[in-house]
Amino acid sequence: MECKNVVSRVRQLESERAAVQQQWQVIERFVMPYRGQFFRDESSENSVNWRKREILDSTAVHAAQSLAASLHGSLTSPAIKWFELKFRDENTSGGEADEWLAECDKIVWEALQDSNFNLEANETYLDLVGYGSSVIFEEAVSEVQWKGVSFGSVPIKECHFEEDHNGQIYNFYRVLHWRYSQIVSKFCTDGGMAEADLPKRIRDMKDHPDDKMHICFCVYTRQDKIDSPVDGILAPKNRPYGYKYVIMENGKLLGEEGGYYEMPAFIPRWRKTSGSRWGNSPAMTALADILQLNETKMLKTRAVEKGIEGTWFVNERAGLTDLQLDAATVNVMKDINGIRQEAPMGRMDWTDTEIADLRQSVRSYFMADQLELKESPAMTATEVQVRYELMQRLLGPTLGRLQSDFLEPMIQRTFNLLLRGGQLPEMPNSVYSETGEPSRVDVEYLGPLNRAQQIDSVASTERLINAVMMIAELKPTVVNAFDWDEAAWAVADKLGISPKVVNTAEETAALTQQQEAAAAAAQQAETAKMAGQARQADAMADQTEEQMMQ
Repeated sequence: MECKNVVSRVRQLESERAAVQQQWQVIERFVMPYRGQFFRDESSENSVNWRKREILDSTAVHAAQSLAASLHGSLTSPAIKWFELKFRDENTSGGEADEWLAECDKIVWEALQDSNFNLEANETYLDLVGYGSSVIFEEAVSEVQWKGVSFGSVPIKECHFEEDHNGQIYNFYRVLHWRYSQIVSKFCTDGGMAEADLPKRIRDMKDHPDDKMHICFCVYTRQDKIDSPVDGILAPKNRPYGYKYVIMENGKLLGEEGGYYEMPAFIPRWRKTSGSRWGNSPAMTALADILQLNETKMLKTRAVEKGIEGTWFVNERAGLTDLQLDAATVNVMKDINGIRQEAPMGRMDWTDTEIADLRQSVRSYFMADQLELKESPAMTATEVQVRYELMQRLLGPTLGRLQSDFLEPMIQRTFNLLLRGGQLPEMPNSVYSETGEPSRVDVEYLGPLNRAQQIDSVASTERLINAVMMIAELKPTVVNAFDWDEAAWAVADKLGISPKVVNTAEETAALTQQQEAAAAAAQQAETAKMAGQARQADAMADQTEEQMMQ
């Protein structure tokens, strides 16, 4: 992609999203304060607005944060291992292939835990709940020596993107507002570029450290290389995705062109808006009630002020000076009876009812009633499970989009980064298919919300077992109609039970054979014992008979 095309595309994309950006601005004001104003360039620390006095009711702010936190804890909780790698081809599973994949699975999980993923993911979920779209970026800390992976939740106001025919990111643009120190740190310290080689316009910024330059970071698809097989380490210009830093004011390249093996930016959306690449969110749906709630709260505040101070009426010539109501003030009056105070005529109880209804409505948009604990000291395990099942039904479409747009490509990229960095064990031959290609690896999610999706299948199996037990009382042979070993393995798999505590088919068959052999031996011993007791009884009977005959 030519540098001049990068600048023109960014300008075009900025104009195309002007309408949705106005909506984001309102959401930032009333739902997500301190996330950055969209139509304001915060050139210095003093330009940041730390006094958000526009928000008179924080119901929407709290509800959005609660929904984002619930998504984080239920989908990608840092407290539990929330995904597992599995071979798609069942013929590949078993033996050293499973051992290799289990070790890779552990290394990928530890790499994410050692990174800043858990910190940045929550910001990503918050943007998703508020703006309907969010952006998170993943890079290797260093390409020279493995130092882990790093994530960054990118402010959505800085980002633009283009889609391919599948709705995935084709080109990604981020407009950076960098000071001189940031430019030098990126291109001279990390990039190995000499300060003297920087453009004159940037060198002149050294005497004005607070000045900022607009630089576009563009990641674009190299169509001629996107379908080429990646074998080993490729030169940056031969990788499927290229990147450039372009100065926006003159369209000049800053630094050298680089490349990625995978698209490093992930843009999940809450719900996809028809005709737009951007998503919509619960905050957008609730915005009318949020604004009405804020307005009603403002009217109540004014009414309370009138109720406290009252409304004063003064006859035209009752006072010689303007009426002063501050403490310790002196009013010179001609006729004290010409002054009176009237109480406000409004109905405060109507206002309180309206505010309570609006608060409940806003909370319902963000599913607060389903996500928060009830007022009792604790919930039972059944109640917790029912809550997760309800969340699964409510968040089902969003959950699938999060997995497709964010989690699966992120885990795949982390796996590939570790593989190229030499951090994964050597791949055994059993992993390769008959065509010579490695077997496809799928991601299975194990978080509480994902497990709730499997509950229906587990409940069906439990109902089957109970029904068979009832029928078996009348016809015991009915139990032979089902493979109970397979049923147990299926339930364990749906519940996310670790394979380490579940026996394989071969181990189960061996244990069954041992138990049957032990049972047969015990039966033989019991039979022999009973036979011996019978012979002993016969001998005693014969002896008794002989004694009686004597």
